[in-house]
Order: sequence, then C-alpha cells, then structure tokens
Amino acid sequence: MQAETLTAGQWWIVALATSAVFLGAVHFTLRNGKATLYSLIAPAAGGISVLGASSARGHSEVEALIMFSASLLSVALFFVAIRPELEKIRAAARVGETYEIPKWKTGLYGVLVVTFAVVVVFLLL
Repeated sequence: MQAETLTAGQWWIVALATSAVFLGAVHFTLRNGKATLYSLIAPAAGGISVLGASSARGHSEVEALIMFSASLLSVALFFVAIRPELEKIRAAARVGETYEIPKWKTGLYGVLVVTFAVVVVFLLL
C-alpha cells in the first residue's frame, strides 16, 4: 500500500485507530486504569508535535500522519512485547524481591521497535 492511495481524511482515521491500539496495548500490558488514563496524553501530545513539526519542515499532512501512526504503533508493540517482563517484575515485588530486565532484552526490544517504525514509514512513503 502506498500513501497516495489514501486521502488525508482516511489517514486521520488510521491515526485514530492506531491511537486506540496504543491505548489497548497500554491497558493490556499494565492492567491499571490510572495508567491507561495517563496514556491518553501520548497520542494527543504526539499528534500535536508531529503535525506542528512537520508543517514547520514543509512535510504534507499525510506524511505527518504516516509518521505518527507508525511511531505510535511501534510503541504499542513495544508495550505488548515487554508484558512478560512486567509480570516478572510484579511477581518479584510481591515477595519483596527486585527483578531487572536483562540489558540484552531491552536493547533487542529497542532495535525491533525502531526497525519496525522505519520499515513501515519507508514502505508507505
């Protein structure tokens, strides 16, 4: 799929859908209503910053929405990927111990998230 096949209005719908996926991923991962409520800030702040920065740099609205959607979707996938580690942290905290995610896993998660976002953006643009 190429970016030109969808109109700006349709990309707004895609951006809203990826925002909903992000909120679902945060709630699924953290299982905390307060965290889910606070996560509403991320799509709003991200949308404002991406649209503002892109217009200042001369990008079109569609390009900005593609970057926003790809980045928010990659962060949502990151939250889903770290869920097992968060369960281990919770279990250790219940018995009074600490658990630290191994550095190689955090590095791997970071590389995968960035790679996903870059690939999606380059495929669409």
